[in-house]
Amino acid sequence: MMHHTARWKGARRRIAAAGLALGLALTVAACGGSDSSSGDGGTPTKGGELKVGLGTDVARLNPGSASPGSQAVLGAIYDYLMVVEHRGEEPKPNLATAMTPSDDFMTWTMTLPTGKKFSDGEPFNAEAVKFNFDQFKDPETGSGLVSALSGLESVEAPDESTVVFNLSEADATFPVLLANQEGVAAAYVASPKSLQEHTDDFNANAAGMGPYKITSWSQGGAEVVVEKNENYWDGADKVLLDKITFRKIEDPQSAYQAVRAGDVDIIYSIFSSVIKQASNDSSVKVAMGVGADQSSIVLNMTKPPFDDIRMRQAMSMAIDREEITAIVKEGLTYESTSLFPPDDPWNGGAANPAYDPERAKELIAEYEAENGKVPFTYTCRPTVDDTTVVEQQLRKAGFDFKVEVQETTAALEAFFSGKYTATCWNMADFLDPGTLPYQFFHSSGNNNTGGFENPEFDALVDQAKSTADLEERKKLWQQADEILVEELPWVWRTGQPVAFIYRPTVHSVALDEPDRLRGRVIDTRHMWVED
Repeated sequence: MMHHTARWKGARRRIAAAGLALGLALTVAACGGSDSSSGDGGTPTKGGELKVGLGTDVARLNPGSASPGSQAVLGAIYDYLMVVEHRGEEPKPNLATAMTPSDDFMTWTMTLPTGKKFSDGEPFNAEAVKFNFDQFKDPETGSGLVSALSGLESVEAPDESTVVFNLSEADATFPVLLANQEGVAAAYVASPKSLQEHTDDFNANAAGMGPYKITSWSQGGAEVVVEKNENYWDGADKVLLDKITFRKIEDPQSAYQAVRAGDVDIIYSIFSSVIKQASNDSSVKVAMGVGADQSSIVLNMTKPPFDDIRMRQAMSMAIDREEITAIVKEGLTYESTSLFPPDDPWNGGAANPAYDPERAKELIAEYEAENGKVPFTYTCRPTVDDTTVVEQQLRKAGFDFKVEVQETTAALEAFFSGKYTATCWNMADFLDPGTLPYQFFHSSGNNNTGGFENPEFDALVDQAKSTADLEERKKLWQQADEILVEELPWVWRTGQPVAFIYRPTVHSVALDEPDRLRGRVIDTRHMWVED
């Protein structure tokens, strides 16, 4: 049965309404992390095993360089420094007990509990947090957080329970980076001992503060097993499961059938056909997420033909978003035309050039008259369901190209190394554009692999990041979004529905209150299973 409505409006992200008061409210004592109510009136049953199906392997568990598909496991073994329990709320302390800003938002002081230990028995203290953040900031460690934390000048640990974050410029949104969002997050802290002593086999020996500890990482991350952490900071009695097994099941239909057969207990799915099937299947339940990815085509502006604005405009004009939404997404989402969804409070009306295949043909003809034909490859992943339709639309407009469907891990590596000309991509759900979008579009962004550089854009988003007033930040990002739709480093396609499909024996407050969900992340912290 459909546990929550699948209306596409309910799939849009609700951005946190945080301004100057954001930091001031963070001085309150932490109350997250221990909410294990079932949400459906039931009493949680402790013990048992939860089997989770993931769409990709868990390739890296180092908090600074973890792969996007690893976040379900990261939350289980590390927990979060800060949390946004409900979408639209401000971040609040979780592992920390308080997070307090200076009056000018140039310094944030985090207070930690005392006497807590990592799953390997090592002390959780300010030095451990500092050690992790020093690694996050160091490009020599392979950290993917270097750009996200570019405004973090230094970290101090004046005593065992106090961490001081010194910023190079005012940042009223800094705590969002330390919270449980799907995109870029510096929320996870690993035991320094595990990081130092297991440089070659860290994945199998990762130690954190979460409710579970890792016992097995195998087949390159295709299967990960975690068990109850007796050292859990919030009390071992708060850990609801004895064991969780995470398995890679890349094919979406196979993943759905695995739930039906009981081979796994829960999956996420972004495939409308699967979501429709599950919605009419009495043997499973479906919870629709309220946050959503947005799909796009990222164009490499450093090489022909997309170093020419005409070809980028033609790409946007070739995409019939209405057709994709109706046929592929089966009406479960919306047409995407900018960084922000249509009814997003950050949306200022910016829009990619609309569908116009005849004008696209003219632009391509103009380009080819000057440069000749420049064939390119459109790369995508097997888990993306609109590739065939997109290919048909691009051919209709006259593009000279071939399609290459890459295995997910290979596609991710190609994207992050800039080895593509045009590639499909999803902008993951985010709580503030100063986090994930900043990484993809700022010229210094660690994930800006397509070569987009615009000084005006950089100035606007840098100013937004250091502005405490929410409404002013919105205006700055709206101006920046106008530059994106003019320069077209990314061509937007549609929103992306996300559903969690699970067996009736699985319970969680997050499944009953989807504004707790974060994109595709299966948050196991509050999950329990019936006998």
